Amino acid sequence: MAEMQSPKNEAKIIALNSPKEGAGKTTLTLNLALGWAGIQKRPVLIVPLDPLARQEHSFYLDIKKPVSVADILRTLGNANIAVVGGLLRGKVSMSQWGVGVLPLGNTRAQVASISPKILIPILSRLSQTFDIFLDVDSSFPMQAFSFDIADKIFWVSNATRTHLNSTVQLFNDYKEQRYPMERVSVICNQYDMPGSIPYEEVERFYNSLGRDIDVFLPWDEGIMAASNRKEVEIISNPQSEWIKGLRLVLAKIRDLTPAPKDWTASVTDEEFTQAAKEIWSPIMAAPGAGGPVESHVAIEEEGEGSKTKLSFWDDLKQKIHKEVVRTLEIERIVISDESTASAQTRKRVSAIVDDILQKQPNLQFSRDQRTRFASELLDEILGLGPLETLMRDPSVTEIMVNAFDKIFIEQKGKLTLTKYKFRNNEQVVQVIKRIVSPLGRRIDESVPLVDARLKDGSRVNAIIAPLAVSGPTLTIRRFSQKPFGPEDYFRFGTISPECMEFLEKCVRIRKNIIVCGGTGTGKTTFLNALSGYIADDERIITVEDTAELRLQQPHWVSLESRPPNVEGKGQISIQDLVKNCLRMRPDRIVVGECRGAEALDMLQAMNTGHEGSLTTIHANTPRDGLSRLEAMCMQASADLPIFAIREMISSAVNMIVQLSRFSDGSRKVTYITEMHGQKNNEIQSTDLFRYVQTGVDENGKVKGIFAPTGNLPTFFRDFQAKGVPVSEEIFTKGAVRLDENGEPDLSSMIQPPQPPAKPQ
Repeated sequence: MAEMQSPKNEAKIIALNSPKEGAGKTTLTLNLALGWAGIQKRPVLIVPLDPLARQEHSFYLDIKKPVSVADILRTLGNANIAVVGGLLRGKVSMSQWGVGVLPLGNTRAQVASISPKILIPILSRLSQTFDIFLDVDSSFPMQAFSFDIADKIFWVSNATRTHLNSTVQLFNDYKEQRYPMERVSVICNQYDMPGSIPYEEVERFYNSLGRDIDVFLPWDEGIMAASNRKEVEIISNPQSEWIKGLRLVLAKIRDLTPAPKDWTASVTDEEFTQAAKEIWSPIMAAPGAGGPVESHVAIEEEGEGSKTKLSFWDDLKQKIHKEVVRTLEIERIVISDESTASAQTRKRVSAIVDDILQKQPNLQFSRDQRTRFASELLDEILGLGPLETLMRDPSVTEIMVNAFDKIFIEQKGKLTLTKYKFRNNEQVVQVIKRIVSPLGRRIDESVPLVDARLKDGSRVNAIIAPLAVSGPTLTIRRFSQKPFGPEDYFRFGTISPECMEFLEKCVRIRKNIIVCGGTGTGKTTFLNALSGYIADDERIITVEDTAELRLQQPHWVSLESRPPNVEGKGQISIQDLVKNCLRMRPDRIVVGECRGAEALDMLQAMNTGHEGSLTTIHANTPRDGLSRLEAMCMQASADLPIFAIREMISSAVNMIVQLSRFSDGSRKVTYITEMHGQKNNEIQSTDLFRYVQTGVDENGKVKGIFAPTGNLPTFFRDFQAKGVPVSEEIFTKGAVRLDENGEPDLSSMIQPPQPPAKPQ
């Protein structure tokens, strides 16, 4: 985060706020500012954050027409102004007591036009000269930024029921927004005013909120009398009991160590920089002017300073992590896989983290830093550490931890190195164990490799030492919560409507289809989409290594393989499940991926009354897919001659759909190929549709067309016979001719015959 560097003499910034009007906050601000100006050397500036543009401070300081922020903006916008180093100091309206006032505007309309991105650069410059007292209206919309930059926040309350009730609501809001509550000090003003709640009850009330009352200020009739005479109590009656109590507040301010200010806490870095340019560029360009505000902005990305900062951040995180665990043990809260998902558990752990943070001495975190710190710590305690943020991003399709400090993601088909990091290899291993333990699996030196599945269906592969030489490696393949449908594929440009219509009809007339593709081409997702065309009255059994398919049909049974236990026993393979599901009276069998001997059982099932089955295999082309299928069948039974295997494949497999991934990260169906018998001991195949790449546009996006080859499938008449007719035109219109190598010939497109022109 970009932070304003601290000047050598750091300003003290004090904010005063109250739960309701009538607490005496403005009177306190005036007296504290005047008292503070009398006991230290820096001039004092009061900034009333008042949406009603009331001029109360100016009235009591006897400043007739105070210069406002709106006036300064108009002045600085004049390019003819001679610039001197103390321009702003000269523009601030000062009283005879060394206290100035800077209202936002003289009218409500002017105040409404002032935003934090305008005000913060001005205050950051003024803080180099002034100590600043912010009189914050309880309903002021810019209240947030005043709390972010304040070194101390005085909460001014009366001993009345309405003030206490409002305090509860506001304090809860502040805690949820992670305001620095440890900087809040409570002042109970006019605590003994007639009709007030007893001070003991008020003290117990604030103690229950985790706050002590720093000062009880007595009721003083003279304050109102002095106010009516246009006098300030600390000047007109410095020995009153009320002023004696106020000196305790001044002592707290005196002992306060100002923190380096994070001026960008309530605005984005871009807003801050842009506002700085708009405000300061007209004056900083002149001779003799100081450096621009941007010169105070230091982004610590690299170097020793950032390393020290990161080390402090991580050290504090580990320290508080241990304290949280200790507190959870005392409260007997057990963090398990079930409790991780519990909102109640997360809320309680968050409260524990906030309480511990508030007890840290001299913790100079902005609200933004505090929120980020607590979120990261919660993710470590209850989730997957730095991966939680990535898991919450639906656009991230793959997360790859190559090393503890190198986390890559895939977004829109592109690989990117992220800024997220684990502390060390041990934290990576702990996250892996958190993933696999609820599934009844273990990972250690004796079992250094594991496949698992998260609750959201994401597929996980993890490898640790001694297999992973460079450190533990974790890969998470994520899937959309909503299965992709045809419209999604048309939008992505994965397939044309004509090709998808043809595949839909093939599924409906129970053709056996294999989806081929390389790693990460979207085979399983596309298989899931094809399975959506299966009728609801059919019994479907899916078999997978790691359950990923999400069918929508009511009559669906999902089976998942099981790896061996620590003793190497108890394994249930895909092949075992395929054999077993034949006894479960399936109408369709869908195997998530054929990788080995189960391919033979799958082919036998396709050939024995289970038409319309679907599966995927790894291969780069349809022809490679057939070769791999042959190899997997031979792996299952070396006794089977190759001609028998090819006979089985040619009679079982009707269609191969090939998916490919292109240079721009897009995935497309590049072949739809029909298998139809053998000739000379070779499986015969015909491409029905091809994706023809025609080039790349100026943005690097692949351009091309989905084109038929002009060939009709051998089973074309089956569509009509089974009541799902397909137009012959989709196989001929705009067809592309293939050369002798089976590649598209772009120079000659086969066009369907055109009807003769009508006579004029």
